[in-house]
Amino acid sequence: MNSSQIITSFRKEIWEFKKTLFWVPLIIAIFIIVAPLLRLMLLEDYQSARLFDNITNVDNLANIEGFTRFFLATIMGMFGPFIMVSLIMQLYYFTTCLFDERRDLSVYFWRSLPVSDALTIGVKLITGALVVPAIFMLAATFVVAIFLLLAFIVCIVLSLGYDVSLWGLWGSADILGNLMAIWLNLLPYAMWMFPVFAWLMLASMFANKAPFLWAILPVAAILLIESFVVEYLQLDGRFFLNTLREYFTFGQGMFSNDVSDVTSPKFILFSILASKISVVATLLGVGFIYLTYWLRVNRSDV
Repeated sequence: MNSSQIITSFRKEIWEFKKTLFWVPLIIAIFIIVAPLLRLMLLEDYQSARLFDNITNVDNLANIEGFTRFFLATIMGMFGPFIMVSLIMQLYYFTTCLFDERRDLSVYFWRSLPVSDALTIGVKLITGALVVPAIFMLAATFVVAIFLLLAFIVCIVLSLGYDVSLWGLWGSADILGNLMAIWLNLLPYAMWMFPVFAWLMLASMFANKAPFLWAILPVAAILLIESFVVEYLQLDGRFFLNTLREYFTFGQGMFSNDVSDVTSPKFILFSILASKISVVATLLGVGFIYLTYWLRVNRSDV
């Protein structure tokens, strides 16, 4: 195994989904950029005057800490649509990444190359867990950069034409620090979702048809059986349902006392995602990945 094999494997994965990974983030970016600009163009005169007063009001700009939180919330709001669509793309990618190559028989060509099954599984896992969301986050960062450029132009116009200086807000915004803090969430997010991604890869490798149904039906069957047993035996709780609910939901308390020791609000999401990572769930994901590798090596129809 050498670096050229790894790089080629990643290029192959991106090449297979290049249209989706290019056009979907681009369409989202264009919409996020054009929509507010179009809304500004359609403002009435009194609405434009009110907006100008709010921007240039010194009292509104005096609370630097409040502006910092507002700026962080704004860029996180810009990243939000990209992350949501990225999650959908990740679920689609993991469900089809091993199924499609068996359906169209391209797996025989790829396996004829000097690339091991372990490397193939690892590259697909890293591509879906990190590369796909990173592409969407790059698009979101580009959108933030566009709005920062527009904000810079507005500051120049206000300082030259209206003698209003907003340059002091740029330092308090901590642009690079906030962007880096958002990017840091990618790793704990991938670790948290790792068991789901590994399970979808196993379903993609195992299924001969409809891999998404193969991924959903076993979980649904377990929950239904558990529900029947609990109701029939009059038990107190439902273990699997409560476990899934606790792992995938964010309680209100997680945003208060549990993260009160965080030095900056921009690391709150990182702390919450890190707290959701479970050793048991991670080991379960490792088991799913091993089963995926074993099936790819030992199945006669691959």
